[in-house]
Amino acid sequence: MIESVKTFWKSNELKQNTHVIICDNGCIVIDAGCPISEIKGVCDKPISAVFITHGHYDHIKYIEEYDRLNVPIYANKNIVDMLNSPLLNVSAIFGVPTKYKINNLSFVEDGDTISVLGKVVKCFYTPGHSVDGMCYLCDDCLFTGDTLFSVAIGRVDLPSADEGQMIESLQKLNSLEYSTMYTGHGRTSTKKEQNSNISHYIELLKNKSI
Repeated sequence: MIESVKTFWKSNELKQNTHVIICDNGCIVIDAGCPISEIKGVCDKPISAVFITHGHYDHIKYIEEYDRLNVPIYANKNIVDMLNSPLLNVSAIFGVPTKYKINNLSFVEDGDTISVLGKVVKCFYTPGHSVDGMCYLCDDCLFTGDTLFSVAIGRVDLPSADEGQMIESLQKLNSLEYSTMYTGHGRTSTKKEQNSNISHYIELLKNKSI
């Protein structure tokens, strides 16, 4: 079972999705954009692991709170630079320049598989929106962060973003098999919907139309 917590900031200026994979003996959290108290509102089970899709402020705002649980926080190694730089984690853009100190980071790379609570989480390195971008596949659900949305892709004009890497990441996602796609913002999507969307985004990027 998957529940999603939508975080509303500054009178609905920004909506960020934190996803919760609920298992028999605990839960797995995707991104740290909401406080733990809001996780408890959709799941009363203990948090066993946190997976970070990328180190932008809206997705890691509460990461130090999760760190105090002393559970593994899985992320790409490039998140270290993001955590230490208000420019890279874009907290400076939000007007709240922030650096983070985390003790329980566990680095994952493209192709890694992590077993948690009887679930297998497959990890895919997807830079483009951010140098530390990761997507995660669990059962038939794909968690894409800000790499891919239901009807858009993540911005490629922010610090550490790269159009060429985004094209490669979209091609990688297009090769995956899944049913439901859970994004970092907005609504869920499906593999069927993205079959046509992704090729369109790639063409736009190649033509510098995004």
